[in-house]
Amino acid sequence: CMIPHPHQPKAPSVMLLLLVVLMAIVPTSQGFVVPSISGSSYVRRAITLHASTAANKDASFSNGASDGTAPSYGSTSDQFHFPATEIDDVNTPPSFHKLSASLKSLKSGSDIRGQFVDHQRTGSLTSVIHSIIDRSLSMPPLTPLAAYCFGASFANMVKQECVDKVNDDKLIKICVGLDPRPHGVRLADAFARGVEGVEGVQAVYNGLSTTPSMFEFCRADLCDGGAMITASHLPEDRNGIKLFTKSGGYTKADIDTLIIGAIREARHWHDFGVLPPTSGDGAVDCTHVDFMPHYRNRLRDAIIAEVGGGDKPLAGLKIVLNAGNGSGYFFNDILADLGADVSNSFLLTPDGTFPSGVPNPESTSMIAETKSKCEECCADLGILFDTDADRSGFILPRTVAKGSLSAYEPLNRNRLIALLSVIFSSSSPGCTIVTDSVTSEGLAKFLTADLGLEHVRYLKGYANVIGKAVEITESGHGNAEMAIETSGHCAMKENGYLDDGTYTAVKIVGLLARTYKTASGGSLLDLISGLQEKAEENELRMNVLDGSLESTQDLFDQFARMIEAHTEGQNKVEGWELDTENLEGVRVRTGGGGFFMLRKSLHDPLISLQIEGDSTDEVRSAVISPILDMIRGDNDITNGLDIGVLREY
Repeated sequence: CMIPHPHQPKAPSVMLLLLVVLMAIVPTSQGFVVPSISGSSYVRRAITLHASTAANKDASFSNGASDGTAPSYGSTSDQFHFPATEIDDVNTPPSFHKLSASLKSLKSGSDIRGQFVDHQRTGSLTSVIHSIIDRSLSMPPLTPLAAYCFGASFANMVKQECVDKVNDDKLIKICVGLDPRPHGVRLADAFARGVEGVEGVQAVYNGLSTTPSMFEFCRADLCDGGAMITASHLPEDRNGIKLFTKSGGYTKADIDTLIIGAIREARHWHDFGVLPPTSGDGAVDCTHVDFMPHYRNRLRDAIIAEVGGGDKPLAGLKIVLNAGNGSGYFFNDILADLGADVSNSFLLTPDGTFPSGVPNPESTSMIAETKSKCEECCADLGILFDTDADRSGFILPRTVAKGSLSAYEPLNRNRLIALLSVIFSSSSPGCTIVTDSVTSEGLAKFLTADLGLEHVRYLKGYANVIGKAVEITESGHGNAEMAIETSGHCAMKENGYLDDGTYTAVKIVGLLARTYKTASGGSLLDLISGLQEKAEENELRMNVLDGSLESTQDLFDQFARMIEAHTEGQNKVEGWELDTENLEGVRVRTGGGGFFMLRKSLHDPLISLQIEGDSTDEVRSAVISPILDMIRGDNDITNGLDIGVLREY
């Protein structure tokens, strides 16, 4: 039968209304209870209070949580656990608490992220609860029902933002795109249906897309909101949702509001007693569009503007693109159209099973593959994209002489920040560069002393650095031309602070083409020859043994206080100097441009130690040995944290 949306029940006849009320009379120990009939939800309330439905719905969940807290997961067990309380102050069924807790647990900073878990397409929500709790998961479960609820919540939020359109009775449009993961179609369909369950809002499906393209569609007025179904560089069984409006990407606070709305939507369907409608395999039931030509043309025009003049400004350049079977494959066509030789590009066919591994520009295997291809064909440049093309990395030859290219090296992390900053030091002298907290001491010196730029080291997380750059520029305290993480997330003022790996590639390709046309030529790496780099760079990750975020916080606080205590006074470790301007974790300089930084993950039960030094032996003696000596007698840390990586170093 046709299932009405729970927000919009059809007006019944008088006879049908009497029938529903009679069916809704619920036997209790005190007699019979007839639910109140008020507002637009009286049919839903009557149906869900039917005695047989209510009695059976939560029978199998009586030992579960009902406090709405998020499930715990981690190293001790991958199974979700919910605190066992039976009632709350509003007498919410335990089954719904499991559902709402799982929605809350999907928050990952400014995104939604989890492990894809499917469920049956019709029937009771009971099946969804079982899907959530009957599996061993390493991340919170992201189900089609969750995607539906997030779609409805997002539609309501965008609707509130588009007041003028609502007042003019104009249709609000939300675009949905995805990366190649096969289960993305199932989530996109559910999300789109949730969107279209909100009156006055239309979903349009763009199919295979990139994350930055979603924001471009919004600001180009092709849509009012954008949703990208992607888990970026995470394993193929993961997925997530990144959201945009004309104002930009969603923030952590926006995600909090989104979750509240999603829980409200889930409660409606829980009360209604059935799953929302869905499509068959491989189908997304809404209007289909293709906005990608607009985005490709915009990037093409940007490269032409960077190089200047001519229809084939990249003629003579040999460029290798490794798209990693992800969404960024189309950039190869742009390069070819502009005259570049891209005959050695590879992994251009989107494939969500990722036969060569999930694309990640920081991955040693992806770097090695791309480097090898560049060496084979003497390429001028190698480009690496992650799955949804919002991050990029590069390969460049160290030696460029008499047409001979050799000694290829990666351009990423501190190097990439340095080279992009060289570009802005020329186009916008004295501007501000905002980076995350783990950039090197050598980079700080290069930006400020060598290039004459302002450097603001801020919190790790691409949304954090972008937000800080916007704040600096809008407040008039500086001109933040770029916000960039060492991971490769990069947003530029000239591009509306859009986090876009393909636009980063536009800047590097443009610089290469301009350099290629000059008589001197030379390697782009020569432009950052003043950057002091350390031979030893590493990140040691220590798991919290009980898998609890609460324990992670407690252990980190204890560890950090101990380190700080050893940077001064009689306990001071020789050479250690506390970085008092650091805003995240605890950062200590060790002399000669070396440092280490202890920080905790915001989303996972682990503590990381970032280290840089001249050699493994130097780091071992200046950092690792003093830390092991320091914590040797602390049972809380040694018993609560897996410090095997420190002992093995």
